[in-house]
Amino acid sequence: MKTVVIIDDHEIVRSGIAALLENHWQIAGSAASLEEARTLFKNLTNAPDLILLDIELGKEWGLDIIGDTSLSNGKFSPVLVYSVYDDYAHVNAAIRSGARGYVCKSQSTAELLAAMEDVSLGKTIFPPALLQRMAITSDKILGLSKREQEVFSMVQRGKNNKEIAADLGVSIRTIENNLSIIYDKTGVKDRRELERL
Repeated sequence: MKTVVIIDDHEIVRSGIAALLENHWQIAGSAASLEEARTLFKNLTNAPDLILLDIELGKEWGLDIIGDTSLSNGKFSPVLVYSVYDDYAHVNAAIRSGARGYVCKSQSTAELLAAMEDVSLGKTIFPPALLQRMAITSDKILGLSKREQEVFSMVQRGKNNKEIAADLGVSIRTIENNLSIIYDKTGVKDRRELERL
């Protein structure tokens, strides 16, 4: 039976996934944070066949664990992201971080199991609907300046104007102006639509 490590900050989700996979996969371990995950991997004798990873682990960025999960023998396990997010910023971040697949938590159990099997076999799995949205959104953001793309990405990660302004070292008014331009260039009406883009 293939092995999987589950990394998700919600205990109920970890338990639910473990119960779901009971007859299909052997759970090699689970973790709720980056620190727990690193400790777990240090103690594993063999690399798992798959890592099932949530993007946001509380205030931590789960994708930071990708490439940091090597064992003493230098093996890396393929990562399948399992997330509630289906927007451009999160999917693109997963791809750029080296995830081999992406499944939304709104997808079916059968789709999750199929993606897990495929990714464990070395395939790359991203749902066609997500890739289509990625292509459309990518076209829309090509016209954004570098700063506008930074603001766009932060909005999609759930940051408010005050947080974005602090991160970028500018005034809130500047961020408001950036957002107005982004709305015009992407054709969205408001922040909520931008977050869903």
